[in-house]
Amino acid sequence: MLVTGGSMGIGLAVAQTLASRDTELVLVARGTESLKRAVDSLEGEGHSWHAFDVSDDDAWSAVQIDELHGLVCAAALMDPVGPIGSYAPADFKRTLDVNVVGTLLAVHHCLPALQAAGGSIVTFGGGGATAPLPRFDAYAASKAAIGRLTENLAIALAPLRINCVAPGFVATRLHEATLAAGAEAAGPDFYERTRRAIEQGGFPAAEAADLVCLLLADPPFSGKLVSAQWDPWRDPTYHERLANEPDLGTLRRIDGMLFERTREAH
Repeated sequence: MLVTGGSMGIGLAVAQTLASRDTELVLVARGTESLKRAVDSLEGEGHSWHAFDVSDDDAWSAVQIDELHGLVCAAALMDPVGPIGSYAPADFKRTLDVNVVGTLLAVHHCLPALQAAGGSIVTFGGGGATAPLPRFDAYAASKAAIGRLTENLAIALAPLRINCVAPGFVATRLHEATLAAGAEAAGPDFYERTRRAIEQGGFPAAEAADLVCLLLADPPFSGKLVSAQWDPWRDPTYHERLANEPDLGTLRRIDGMLFERTREAH
């Protein structure tokens, strides 16, 4: 299986969990030294790594992918932080390139091998995908885009499974962007919540990693956004609901028609 952003944070937690379950892994990230340390931390043998930017199409083209049973798209940026007008538009574009285009390129280049093996794909939504996240415009927009992209691809690529994870507030280096920006740029309330959550350890990365493993194991649903922290994803009856209720676990506009349809489903 291939994990982007696999050298640290949630990506590394996913890689370590998969490796503990006898999975051979390929990690992709930008930093050579962090990739070496990550691979050294994995159980088992046969793991490899590639150091490049996930938004680089040419770099993806140079990677030989022969057999692949799963793809996890965890690479992400969270900056710029601050209200519009306080950051350069180029910084906004950079985050969308990594988070959204990087996800698309990973799927594009891994798709032939995944289809040949009957593999599954997991993307990452989360903060800003389902509710406003002021002062994190690029990150929020990218996560909403990934949620919609995931559902689109689920339709286009069926029967291949692709689902999206909202991991919860996992205390990773990604949130250093918030602390580095400071309370004025990030907003005092969100800054304080972030600082406190990191102090307290945040939501366990292992929970998000376990959810990713479940989604890679060919569940009976596809195109869904599943919250590691708030959804009862370990319950098989919830899997049935995700499979049978088309609007559950998706990004939708709340209106009279959708409300009635959702109420009738219950």
